[in-house]
Amino acid sequence: MLFCFSLGILIFTIGASLFWRRSFDNGLRNYESARIYKYVIKEISFLRKKKFFLYFFIFSIFLIFFLLFYQSVQQYQLWSQNEVSQYLLPPHQSINYFIFYSLARFFAPYLISLTIAVLFLFSAKTFNKKYQERFFEPEELYFGALAIFLVSHPGWIFYLIFLTLLYLLIHLYSLFIIHNSLRRLSLYYWWLPAAIFVIIISKWLASAPLWDLLKI
Repeated sequence: MLFCFSLGILIFTIGASLFWRRSFDNGLRNYESARIYKYVIKEISFLRKKKFFLYFFIFSIFLIFFLLFYQSVQQYQLWSQNEVSQYLLPPHQSINYFIFYSLARFFAPYLISLTIAVLFLFSAKTFNKKYQERFFEPEELYFGALAIFLVSHPGWIFYLIFLTLLYLLIHLYSLFIIHNSLRRLSLYYWWLPAAIFVIIISKWLASAPLWDLLKI
């Protein structure tokens, strides 16, 4: 279930980002002759787009944790109907045991990835602001934070490794194939597709010894 919801959120975000950028580009072409009005349109579009992805990032967090809570409730019901596992629940056992189990089994991977996502968001914002937003588009930071959160733990480690390799490949392609050394290589359209790829192969990654070593 979380697999499907995570993919759905990422795909929706990709579509929204494409829609916002396309509508913004059309606005610039339509009002090319009016410089002041074009500036106003640009600022409004920027603020709306930034707020949209901020709110969607927050909404995604609440949605995922609601689903995790639902999974915990289902697990409780499953245990209560089993002749053996019911002794792990009240009144035979303190509810603290089940709470600890749910936190470790369901919530912990996303709590860790959320912590990494928030750290990435604030550190990248600070770094980007220091250099006059030379490295990231404002909404691009929310793409990265959302992707890190949704791939969970330890998926975010593999995600960052894959994203780094992807960046290097794009750089090498630009340098040696098209002979164009760009001053700034943007991952704007790659943050979310890379996360989708990692989520899809996560079941294969879960069978690797390194995954077992990194997970809780």
